[in-house]
Amino acid sequence: MYCPTFEFGNGRIIPHVILPMNFLELVPRFYEQARKQEVIDYVGELNKHLEYCGININVDPVSDILWDEERGLTSIIMRPSGGLDLNEHGWPNFQEHNLGGKRSFIAGAIAMKYVSELWKSCPREIK
Repeated sequence: MYCPTFEFGNGRIIPHVILPMNFLELVPRFYEQARKQEVIDYVGELNKHLEYCGININVDPVSDILWDEERGLTSIIMRPSGGLDLNEHGWPNFQEHNLGGKRSFIAGAIAMKYVSELWKSCPREIK
């Protein structure tokens, strides 16, 4: 089982989100089962909640969440200059850059939702 967490270091909190080693095999089923839309809808709901809580951070599900047909979710852009990017070297994961504070939690939540939907697309015999 893969358990995403947040790590602390250098005064920052950083999402630590790993993907299944065979994630590339799961991506086609992820798309076939319309799970990308689940992630997009989640981002929309997250935005509504952030606004309700008075947090002035909006993630555009079209321009801030980047997708690849073969690799799935490749980047979560947290303006002005931070985010999470797919790292396929070694064990696949999302590598942070310039994150901290609220943006870490938001990017981490989106990445965790993606991994959750990726797992749901997995055939029963592989789970």
